[in-house]
Amino acid sequence: MKWSFDIINDFDRGVGLCSQIFNSSDAPYVFSHPAMLRAWWDTYIPIRRMKPVFITGRSENGNEFVFPLVLWNKNWKNAFLQVLVPVGYSDFDYHDPIFRRTPTGDDKVRFWSELTAFINDNVTFDRLDLDGISDNMSLKSDHWSVNEICPMLRLDGIDSEDDLMKFFKTSLRGDIRRQIRRLSETGDLQLVEYPDYESIPPTTFHLFMQQHSLRWPNAYKAPHFHENLLKYGLKEKCVHFSVLKAGDNEVAWHLGFEHKGRFYYYMPAGHQDYLKFSPAKIHLFFLVRRAVENGLEIFDHLRGEENYKDGWSNDSQYVNTYTYESNSTTAVMKRNLLKLRDSLYPPPLILPCLSTLYAMQHEQRERA
Repeated sequence: MKWSFDIINDFDRGVGLCSQIFNSSDAPYVFSHPAMLRAWWDTYIPIRRMKPVFITGRSENGNEFVFPLVLWNKNWKNAFLQVLVPVGYSDFDYHDPIFRRTPTGDDKVRFWSELTAFINDNVTFDRLDLDGISDNMSLKSDHWSVNEICPMLRLDGIDSEDDLMKFFKTSLRGDIRRQIRRLSETGDLQLVEYPDYESIPPTTFHLFMQQHSLRWPNAYKAPHFHENLLKYGLKEKCVHFSVLKAGDNEVAWHLGFEHKGRFYYYMPAGHQDYLKFSPAKIHLFFLVRRAVENGLEIFDHLRGEENYKDGWSNDSQYVNTYTYESNSTTAVMKRNLLKLRDSLYPPPLILPCLSTLYAMQHEQRERA
């Protein structure tokens, strides 16, 4: 089955086509939802030099797809490298093209072969990095590599809270019940869900971001990214935001996604003052129970092999990465410059000292 391809360099037009195909797709991931694409683009276009490169195409039998990509022109510290990546790169977990009908078997292999050949011939880049492709493909190519595992809980056969508790191992089941009992002693537990961004108290959002940063201090947060997710996504009902409260006190938060029977566990945070009660774990239980009560099919824990996921999962899939580096003279020169930079870079033990010294000098200048 042969494909024909085209390129759209206008973001609004590209998102419009994404919306058309997404709404009729047989298996779209929430990260391809137009609201999600818009939230990511509006966040990063003020701080990165990017150009939209939406690849579209049609097969001989009338199937259609769109693949939202951006050409990211990195800064001088990265030798002005031009990298072609999916919209949502590094912030979203799955980056599959949006198909009306997802190809399978040999059709899938041929699609990827023809697509990557088209991109190589028609887009100027230094590096192509298609990360987060969830197809369980068996492509024989040096450019493909298996990336992270994505654990998930399939909810078929789990129709009630009793069924859910029976699924958990004895130790996890006992811990959940014990911590719910202990946390309830500080106040009645309730899961509060917010239907839109305007209904979220500013203090709630601020506390959520603050507590998340305390737990993961090195996690990069692009300015206004999470506000944009909530503003655009809650309106379109593909983003879910909830707070676990004990009485009047907020003890845990979660920003996630929901679409077509699948819940995505994306960004949890527990209050540091309540860690002895495992508030994030109790919040997770409330969210899984909610998914069961609402008849959802999958609770997706997304990328990463964190230990806690084992007890909450009964299935998994892997994401894959396609990487191709251009052999053009400029691309080779840029890569050589980056290798030289890395070889001359200060040893890791010196870097924290230099960073601290720079921060101290900057603070002194500000006070002066």
